[in-house]
Amino acid sequence: MRTLMTQSWLLATLVLAGAGFAAESVTLVSIAALVFGTGGAARLWARLSLDRVTFSRRVSERRVFVGESVDVHLAVENGKTLPVPWLELRETLPRGMPASAKTNIGHAANTQVLSRSTSLAGNDRIEWPITLRAVHRGYFRVGPGRLRSGDLFGFFEREESVGSPADVVIVYPRTYTLADLGLDSARPFGDLRGGNRIFEDPSRVAGVRDYEPGDAMRRVDWYATARLGRLQSRLYEPSRSQSLVIALNIPTFEHSWQGSDPVLLERGIAVAASVARWASEEHYAVGLVANGSFPDADRTIYLGAGRRPDQVNRILEALATVTAFTTSAMSTALEDPRHPIPGGATVVVVAAVMPDELAGTLNRLRAEGHRVHVLKTSPGAWQAPLDRVPVTDVSGTMAVLEHEAIEAGIMALPGGVMP
Repeated sequence: MRTLMTQSWLLATLVLAGAGFAAESVTLVSIAALVFGTGGAARLWARLSLDRVTFSRRVSERRVFVGESVDVHLAVENGKTLPVPWLELRETLPRGMPASAKTNIGHAANTQVLSRSTSLAGNDRIEWPITLRAVHRGYFRVGPGRLRSGDLFGFFEREESVGSPADVVIVYPRTYTLADLGLDSARPFGDLRGGNRIFEDPSRVAGVRDYEPGDAMRRVDWYATARLGRLQSRLYEPSRSQSLVIALNIPTFEHSWQGSDPVLLERGIAVAASVARWASEEHYAVGLVANGSFPDADRTIYLGAGRRPDQVNRILEALATVTAFTTSAMSTALEDPRHPIPGGATVVVVAAVMPDELAGTLNRLRAEGHRVHVLKTSPGAWQAPLDRVPVTDVSGTMAVLEHEAIEAGIMALPGGVMP
């Protein structure tokens, strides 16, 4: 009957009426009139069912840390006198954030769908509160959703997309105190340089001068050289600022074809986030270099060292979006002349692997006057020659902290969704 009404109720009406008149049957004509009246009323009701029906979504937090929760309030309101006999809401939620209500796997990747069915009287409103648990760091979208309704008999339906654009929730990596990582919280990387001596700051160009023997090739300004026809070297402004640059080396295996270890990737991100949070609390100018890319971009993540009030939030947000995809070798990223490391800055490298070329870069940075410290996140031995660059192995400590957090339900295994 529903198929008859939805697909060809007008045709069915004409056929029944024609057959009734041909057979001079009052019963068939009456049935035709009933079908026509019922179908017309049902179709009109379905068309009006979602008129002045509004959907709203309220998200309590847009930025949280792993282990925290986000409250989401969904509401539908019927702003007309005509009741809505039945209404179905399907809201899209991220799979990486388990919900307090039962959901089904969504059609889109990494999504789950919350379904709710109800009816609305005239000028009625219904709300559904749910809680999303942040057990994975990442960049998540809540929404969009769909509303579906129709007539009282269910013959005709109307469906609309609602809740666009989606609400974005950024889950920052879980952070730990440096004492938890086994580091001296007072002097975790020795005496940070940059506050007691004057250094030339390569990020602040004051001008150019003629090239002098002994000038590093990184100092040469090729645009000025081409314009003047002779080699020109940059002049940098002096700086006394205490700067700390965190360098996150994303690869977790020696060769790219080996893939990525999700546990080591998350571990490195958590360690980098912990150092950034500590540096911000200690009022250092902190920056980030990561040889991955921002969402929808293919450029290396680089945030210059700074003391902006939101600097640590910018760093944590960048780390939240890191994937296993790499844009370049870390050695290349650290020596990129477009993003010079501030003079006298301390460079803290977080790495699971140490290629020879990266070790060479770190040795050169140390020879140039930077304090360099490596935080090793993998248990295996490294063969790369690091000369006098100190290395602290945090892999064992982090493995214990990760196990405790998973057992406590604060976070989930990388790549997995907690029930």
